[in-house]
Amino acid sequence: MSETVDITLMGRTFSVRSSDDPEQVQAAASLVQSRFDELIQLGAAVASDRLLALVALNLAGELLKKEDSRNQDNDSLLSKLDAVVSQAQGLAEAPLR
Repeated sequence: MSETVDITLMGRTFSVRSSDDPEQVQAAASLVQSRFDELIQLGAAVASDRLLALVALNLAGELLKKEDSRNQDNDSLLSKLDAVVSQAQGLAEAPLR
């Protein structure tokens, strides 16, 4: 069920419809605002819409890196599990003495 959540970015209030937890939507808005503020403190002197685009690109890049890292971790885990399964099969097929 979606509901309307009011968020504030760049001093402006926006109403956003989302099926996510409203606290999560607020946290996301807070993260975006925080990154926006960091760019301003670094001396970025471009239009706010361009700063928001930079924030979006930075956050998307971080997300993709985390997904890639998670995929590598999963691949490593699967490889280790395959090795364990192979060892177990070898033990199961070994003749009893």
